[in-house]
Amino acid sequence: MVLELLRPAGGVLAETMISLDLFRRRPAVVQIPSEILSEISTGILVCTSPRTGSNHLAGLMAFAGLGNPLEWFGGRRLLEQPGYPRDARGQLLRALTEGRSSSGIYAIKLFASQFAQVAKKVNLPASLPNLHYVRLTRSDLLGQAISWARARQTRRFRSSEVNRASPRYDGEAIAESLEKILMENLAWDGWFAKNGLSFLALTYEQVQQNPRGSLEKIAQLAGVEPVWGTNLGSGLEIQRDATNDEWRKRFLSEYADPSSFPHRKKRGFLKIYKESCD
Repeated sequence: MVLELLRPAGGVLAETMISLDLFRRRPAVVQIPSEILSEISTGILVCTSPRTGSNHLAGLMAFAGLGNPLEWFGGRRLLEQPGYPRDARGQLLRALTEGRSSSGIYAIKLFASQFAQVAKKVNLPASLPNLHYVRLTRSDLLGQAISWARARQTRRFRSSEVNRASPRYDGEAIAESLEKILMENLAWDGWFAKNGLSFLALTYEQVQQNPRGSLEKIAQLAGVEPVWGTNLGSGLEIQRDATNDEWRKRFLSEYADPSSFPHRKKRGFLKIYKESCD
């Protein structure tokens, strides 16, 4: 029976089993209740990776009435909100209600790793009405990796939180963070490219330097007029300090070698590269 199933051609049973398997794995399109759908004008999906200033952008967007782009499909909601749904459909409905501004705009922040999990169960693009995409990245990838490694050590992901542990330099953690960020970016880039989807590209640096201009671009994408007062802000502050600069210098002293080009097709290539330089 096993050999029959593995036979490459002509096996009706094998073809049937494959068809059934594909049918079972097809993600579902969530039917949005009419009472929720009637309150929605448009939606924004912020496609990003950790430590791109996405919390800052989320606060700015909420302030300007451009939705409330939290990680509706991430673990933070489960930790912070008792009774938060664990299923993708329930989380999607929360995003369309609690992630919606009074203007009717809903917004979601999503990492590629989170998208990969959601996509196993739900066809997200087909389920989210009137959806527009914002691609948020950070030009300084090493700075992003250092920030992420530090945040994971201290468990302080927002300036409004406190350190739960003291930061200590860990070159391997920074290399691992950089590698994961590169893979997150590659996943998003590949998904947009192969599906021919257009998006608004923003960077951490652009949002920091020109928050109003960034919000105006998002509002234009959604086809609405931004609404904000004179004191535009997210309530968050930059966490980067001299420690980040010190870690950058030390990391570069240990890992940098422009004469070599370590092209690998597997995880851990940065660690392997450093070991070859020692």
